[in-house]
Amino acid sequence: AEARETTDKIVHLFDSWLRYAGTNDKWHSRGREYFFGCVFEFVQRRARLEFCLPAFPCKSSNQDKVFGVLPDRGEQLALEHLYSFLEAIAEVYDEGAKLWIVSDGHVFSDCIGVDDQTVDQYSEQLIKMSSAISQNRRGKDLIGFKSLVDIFDLGGDKAAAVARQLQLPALDSRIATRRTPAAELSRQMLVHSCGTDPAALRARIKAADRGALKLYRGFSRFMSEDLSQNRHTKHLSRCKLKQLASAVAFEMMQRNDAYSNLVELFFPNHVRLSIHAHDNAGPKFGIRMFGPGVRALDRLSLSAGEARSADLLHVPTPWHNCIAVVSGQSTTVMTKAKVAREALARG
Repeated sequence: AEARETTDKIVHLFDSWLRYAGTNDKWHSRGREYFFGCVFEFVQRRARLEFCLPAFPCKSSNQDKVFGVLPDRGEQLALEHLYSFLEAIAEVYDEGAKLWIVSDGHVFSDCIGVDDQTVDQYSEQLIKMSSAISQNRRGKDLIGFKSLVDIFDLGGDKAAAVARQLQLPALDSRIATRRTPAAELSRQMLVHSCGTDPAALRARIKAADRGALKLYRGFSRFMSEDLSQNRHTKHLSRCKLKQLASAVAFEMMQRNDAYSNLVELFFPNHVRLSIHAHDNAGPKFGIRMFGPGVRALDRLSLSAGEARSADLLHVPTPWHNCIAVVSGQSTTVMTKAKVAREALARG
């Protein structure tokens, strides 16, 4: 009875603190019961609750969205929000909880036109930022980090030897990003160990499978928007850019499936959180990256409409936006960098 009561408190904390309610949300009809069961597995064993969240890949390459390539105030606010949620769990459950942020930066970086070293720099600074937040909160071990390179244990000088031993086929290279041996090998290992049949995926899209077609169109819109500003691709004609965006969208869907399979293999019992707007029926649950003090808006006005991502699939994130503090407003605004620049230019 005590375990169920504690689990119920944790589920309520997630519902009120983190859960992102998108369209067609099924939390109350199915998801809450599924989430309860996942949490109860830990609580009945008096084990520390473990979450995993594939997120914090790198800053968007689209300078209309962000101001730079390193974590900034947006990432700090998001991390603080996650720390607060985990601390709230510790108040009702002695064993506490830990969140593993599983960076998917190297999964997609070559698809979205970002150099591997840029992903590494972002991750290094993010970990330092998290450590500083942790120390300010009495050094609690609440958030850990894993990258694709970490999962395959390719750090240091291991990549070259492993690559010679495995002799994996090269991946399609559509955008001329600079790649590190460890990141490229980790992508090859991901695709060839956890990938799905591309012919089957293509058939689902052609057959207008609702889920596959929605994701494909979403990724296509997202890539059309970002590649039009990317230094590797902005010289392309509109027709060529559309063709590239479609091809990259298909590749990203394959990578997305492979990475989801990999996370399930390496984090089989973790409660799976997501920055995608799932229907919350389980096994993945979409989360809000920020607390009520931050609003994602299309303009620097609290009367503006809520911002939505170009693909209509992501929740608002700090790596696709910037943070703005507007004089006279107590609420912090998350919006596109272009909006902030235009406001500054107007004075």
